[in-house]
Amino acid sequence: MNIPGVVRIGSCYYDVEFTNDTLTVDGREVMGVIEYYNHVIRIKMGMGDVQQQEQTFLHELVHGITRDRGIELGDQEEIIVDKIAKGLHQVILDNPRMFMDKNVIEFTEGEEE
Repeated sequence: MNIPGVVRIGSCYYDVEFTNDTLTVDGREVMGVIEYYNHVIRIKMGMGDVQQQEQTFLHELVHGITRDRGIELGDQEEIIVDKIAKGLHQVILDNPRMFMDKNVIEFTEGEEE
């Protein structure tokens, strides 16, 4: 999985930045944050491995999607978002070809991978 430098959520483009700065939400240190008004997703470097960074990116992406779509998750938001992000990460790792450009790889009906 490649973390892009820019991602579109709804009608907004968010810059994706890696930082060595301490990231906090509600007074606790976190691996990533999404800044809705600045349109930036920040991911902490040096904490965890590449897979942790990918999961963190997806976690912030899911936050952005729920906000864009007006989905209220209440006091369980962090737990729900984290479970969705980790599940999505697993699907991406298990099925990388589904995210490739159709013009690059074309399958005929009945063809198996």
